[in-house]
Amino acid sequence: MSDHSSYEDYASKNVTYYQGINNTLLRMIPTGVKQVLDIGCAEGNLGAAVKAETGAYVAGIELFSSAGEIALKKLDEVVIENIETVNLADLALSRNQFDSIIFGDVLEHLINPSQVLTKVKPLLSNTGCVLASIPNIGHISIIESLLSGAWTYTDAGLLDKTHYRFFTRNEIVKLFESSGYIIESLMIIPFSNPRYDLMIEALEAVNRTFQISTEHFKTEATAYQYVIRAKPV
Repeated sequence: MSDHSSYEDYASKNVTYYQGINNTLLRMIPTGVKQVLDIGCAEGNLGAAVKAETGAYVAGIELFSSAGEIALKKLDEVVIENIETVNLADLALSRNQFDSIIFGDVLEHLINPSQVLTKVKPLLSNTGCVLASIPNIGHISIIESLLSGAWTYTDAGLLDKTHYRFFTRNEIVKLFESSGYIIESLMIIPFSNPRYDLMIEALEAVNRTFQISTEHFKTEATAYQYVIRAKPV
């Protein structure tokens, strides 16, 4: 979480905001990990699930103190800090070499996510990877909103009012590659319904008429989130 957003914006969020587990992200944790760092660990539920699945030592970094204090009861170590401004070398956990560093719906909250991805590289082991889930601003629900002239921020979701960055698939690839990573896996968490499917079909026809590439449009328009595994170059 970034403290550039109003602290009150985070404090006013529904308690469930800090309690979620992204199961797709959890399934992407490599087998055999020994040490894992969850950045933006919230109340520690994902990290606790990683511990239960792998037996790994799990540390967390969390800005929002009340969530971090709950996480401390579940994880091996939690630091209450802003990942964008803290000097990682000053933290005890910087002595560790992590097999996985997790950004679960975090990068979109940062002013400079590329800088943070670069910043955490020294904490990775030689075979370590970064795992991230990122919402897709190219989802059909957002396209529908734009067609109706709306861009309305909400307390959670794709237009969460605490998001600073917005990503499509192409922009995610650019983010990681410009930060010195190779993407090994990029999965989608889809969300659609019959109405959205009809809308996508109609928009594909528009794309063809105006010679806009439609090769991946349906997949990308139904992707609610992308889940990425990447390693430093």
